[in-house]
Amino acid sequence: MKTSALLFPALVTAVQDVFPHIKSEAFDNGDFGAYPNRTYITEPTSISPRLNILQSDLRCDDGLYTMISLRGDKVELKGQSPMVFDGKGDLIWMNATYGETFGLGVQKYKGQDYLTFWQGDDSVGGHGEGYYYLLDSSYREAYKLSAGNGMPGDLHEFHISTDGTALLTQYLLEEAEFGGVGPRSRKGYIWDSVIQEVDLETNKVLFEWHASEHFKIDESDFPSGSTGRNKKSGYDFFHINSIDKDHLGNYLISSRYYQSITYINCSSGDILWTLGGRHNSFKDLSDGNATKFGWQHDARWTSDHSGITLFDNGARYGLKPHVDHSRGLHIALDLDAMTAELKHSYINPKGVISASQGSLQILPSGNVLMGFGYNAAWTEFTAEGVPLCDVHVGSQKTFNTGAVQTYKVLKHAWTGLPTTKPKIQFLDGDIYMSWNGATEVANWAIQSSNDGGVEVHSLIDVELVPKTGFETKASLHCRRWKYVRAVAVDAKGQQLGASEMVETNCETSEEQALLQLRLDREQRIRWMLQVIIFVGCGVGICSLWRWRIRRRTYSAIQQKLWA
Repeated sequence: MKTSALLFPALVTAVQDVFPHIKSEAFDNGDFGAYPNRTYITEPTSISPRLNILQSDLRCDDGLYTMISLRGDKVELKGQSPMVFDGKGDLIWMNATYGETFGLGVQKYKGQDYLTFWQGDDSVGGHGEGYYYLLDSSYREAYKLSAGNGMPGDLHEFHISTDGTALLTQYLLEEAEFGGVGPRSRKGYIWDSVIQEVDLETNKVLFEWHASEHFKIDESDFPSGSTGRNKKSGYDFFHINSIDKDHLGNYLISSRYYQSITYINCSSGDILWTLGGRHNSFKDLSDGNATKFGWQHDARWTSDHSGITLFDNGARYGLKPHVDHSRGLHIALDLDAMTAELKHSYINPKGVISASQGSLQILPSGNVLMGFGYNAAWTEFTAEGVPLCDVHVGSQKTFNTGAVQTYKVLKHAWTGLPTTKPKIQFLDGDIYMSWNGATEVANWAIQSSNDGGVEVHSLIDVELVPKTGFETKASLHCRRWKYVRAVAVDAKGQQLGASEMVETNCETSEEQALLQLRLDREQRIRWMLQVIIFVGCGVGICSLWRWRIRRRTYSAIQQKLWA
């Protein structure tokens, strides 16, 4: 159903009262706190960040939505949530009932797009124990997946393969021999890194691989310290944090503590080759820049299988950093000649270094999006590495303190069609309207009713106002409408959903309302007359000017003819 012509135009003004910060030094200096944020009248239980947009470029405006999973020491529980933002930095959707989540993105399963993420307890020895979620376009939980073989689901990876299976990381506490690691006895406890490929429908484990069966514990680059002496403190010697699967069915995995990327045979589990680390299999054609990365995250095949991208942290808290800044890497591989060459690197304009977490994504446009994990910020680059857009979620002053974090930052196409109703609040003569998760709303149609009914014959169309941000504020002067509601309208004029009716509490008598309505109409007529007079004068002046030009031209021609 399309919205009808509006009866009383120009009686309402739509505004957005809270915008993202633009190039704010005060923001990054911490003048607004570690985590500048905002709240909403229509969604009082939600707190979202008020971003600081340091650099912007139209080439970042690709119609995709930015997705983060916000958490941190300075983020209130009501603000720890998966979140979706539009290209202007305005919130589209959040749901704080999930609490801490990791890896929010869009993945396709059986031909349908789903929002996917991990949720659970992330305080278990540098990994997590929880579940994996798939939400459909209405934000309904279509699937809730657990890890296979009774293991707790880890937070680092939830990747749906092109085969429609789930690739999951797990951490398993086991007793093991340590060899020469640390001043302790030869036996202790480890957190063994495990990868699983699981059927989403049955939870059947299709493939399982354990790092301890293929890597020597005493070759880890991460010191064990006091860990591993008992079951309460296992030694995380490998620390797996990403899995990718190629067209051959083999697995590409990232080990943070071996500082290497390993390619694993899908049948035997044998190591086929390793990029970086102590057992690097490749000749580096870039003077070490293609293989000397450290403490990395998010290793992925490029779409043409010609190389790998990853987020090179270059640092790990508690240890001396390898570099001055983290970087994104695009590494070209020749699997016949076994050579590696750095094709492109991506460095934040402010030289941000992140001691943990992080992501890198090649976008459909060819641009590259890099999230800084432990420091809630993201930068979008051209394919060649030129920074285009740069955004901070928390103040730069608190970077590397854990104040504000987002494990990954991803961009995806998404259509959200919630089954809930839009929200509306009337406060001090203003209407506030929002619809959490709705991506297709272009305008809000404000409708009134004298008796609070929603039947067609009792509704009056008051105004159509453009949507401005997550929550649109419209100034509605008390007239003769006692009840109002907001109807979400898309760009084609189709009604998407309507809020409940709310009472305006306007104490205006019928005589006052009619008088005000007559004054408004007279004011609009005067305004229209002024416009007509202004346009008429403009046309007259232009005509006179053109007549004078023609007359001068004619006179000049006559003089030449008689000369």
